Amino acid sequence: MLNQKIRETIQHLRETLPAELTLLLEQGAGEISALDIIERAKKPDDQMPSFALKNQHGETRLLEDYLVKGSLILTFYRGVWCPYCNLQLKAYSERLTDMQKEGATLVAITPEKSGAVDILKKSGAPAEVTDMAVGQVTFDVLHDEGNGVAEALGLVFELPESHRQLLDSFGIDIQALTGDSSFTFPDPATYIIKPSGEIAWAFVPNNYRKRAEVDQIIEALRAI
Repeated sequence: MLNQKIRETIQHLRETLPAELTLLLEQGAGEISALDIIERAKKPDDQMPSFALKNQHGETRLLEDYLVKGSLILTFYRGVWCPYCNLQLKAYSERLTDMQKEGATLVAITPEKSGAVDILKKSGAPAEVTDMAVGQVTFDVLHDEGNGVAEALGLVFELPESHRQLLDSFGIDIQALTGDSSFTFPDPATYIIKPSGEIAWAFVPNNYRKRAEVDQIIEALRAI
């Protein structure tokens, strides 16, 4: 299961990172969990804000382009520098056919620019970071420049100073990856949008180390 793999990764980091970096990691995690994202995020029965974003191939995609095909699974992630995001992308890729069988289209949204893996490598990030990065998937990954869509959904938060220090220690250049110096990211929420544009299901963890399981998504699709 995806969240079990995430928990194993958390434990591995706790066991292998220097104590001062582990302290930064846990301090930032606590600060993020204390935010009011769940209270302000869009919920079921709310209308999904429209968007026009470019995918990883430079093609513009509209919300309406997806909705004419059926239900839309919309999932947010921070970037390919994030180990939990990579686990999520891999898990969703492996179960893509199962979600498509339910008549749904899967789309990921991130503040990262396309070609993020190459940017990560050029910025000097170490091999333990770049080796885990998922470079290609067979579903659309949309660049949410400035977190505009995430902001409209109430999902945006600013990265704590402790986590900025942590990323600096790993040589991860967030500004190069996003083209933005705000250090803002989306909560890793997952939504299911009906063809009408209405939100049918929402998973908003307010915890960057927790993600929607594919089985949860499929169960929600079947309930619509």
